[in-house]
Amino acid sequence: MKLILLENVYNLGELGDTVNVRPGYGRNFLLPRGKAVPATAENLEKFESRREELMRQANEKLGVAAARREAIDGVEEVLFSVAVSPEGRLYGSINPAEIAGKLTEMGFAVEKAEVDMPDGPIREPGEYTVGLILHADVQTEVKVRIVDEEG
Repeated sequence: MKLILLENVYNLGELGDTVNVRPGYGRNFLLPRGKAVPATAENLEKFESRREELMRQANEKLGVAAARREAIDGVEEVLFSVAVSPEGRLYGSINPAEIAGKLTEMGFAVEKAEVDMPDGPIREPGEYTVGLILHADVQTEVKVRIVDEEG
């Protein structure tokens, strides 16, 4: 499926790039979220006429994301106090939604889709580094510390 990107997309391309993606990714993610349009001659003409406006919007989003990164970089750690089994594993796990929720409680608006955990959810106590993708060009990391609520 050929698409024209309307904004920078992490690990895919930049504004205005014509990319070839799998149909499911295009149909279920890029098109519904307004990140791309089908690569037709008509859409290419529309894009070229709106290029400056889209570039201005992209620069505004980049500035907002950079400001959010500066604020989040001031966080020393995100602490979770949870129940731990006698074997030393968590009852359940810490996933991106919980990390985003904790950061939001701390005053930093973060969505679960912005939390990057390629190794999956955390299932054991300890210290971990979790990536945050705030924009295609703005990434940062936070320390997550998980401790036993009893000790």
